[in-house]
Amino acid sequence: MKVHEIPGTLLVEWNDEGKTMVDTWSNYTIKVPEFREAILNKGLAYAKAHNSHAWVMDGTTAKGAMPSDVQKLIETEVFKAFAAIGIKYFITIKSTASAVANMAIKSFTAHLGPCGIQMVEAPDVNKAIAWLKEHP
Repeated sequence: MKVHEIPGTLLVEWNDEGKTMVDTWSNYTIKVPEFREAILNKGLAYAKAHNSHAWVMDGTTAKGAMPSDVQKLIETEVFKAFAAIGIKYFITIKSTASAVANMAIKSFTAHLGPCGIQMVEAPDVNKAIAWLKEHP
């Protein structure tokens, strides 16, 4: 179910089968206010209301790199907010289009551990959902 969309950049959806939010990125170039609205406002509220235990970040076709101010927001606010509502797993699906994007993701996901969230990598969304079904 679509929760929020920024055309040409990000689609935020709920996956009931995996009890998870799925962010599908097509372009990582995003401004802080747009990111905050999509993830911290709309996505987080939906995840909390549906007792989500995971968040999937699908960057398979994403281009570009997240700006440093967005990465800082993720490091300082997003993961703490995820942990506060019971998110246990953050699953990334690497970009096949941008090595730079993959390096940025690796950098900010280093901040998951102190929040008590486990980082998981999956080759695609279907395998991520299958993994989640085995790790409720």
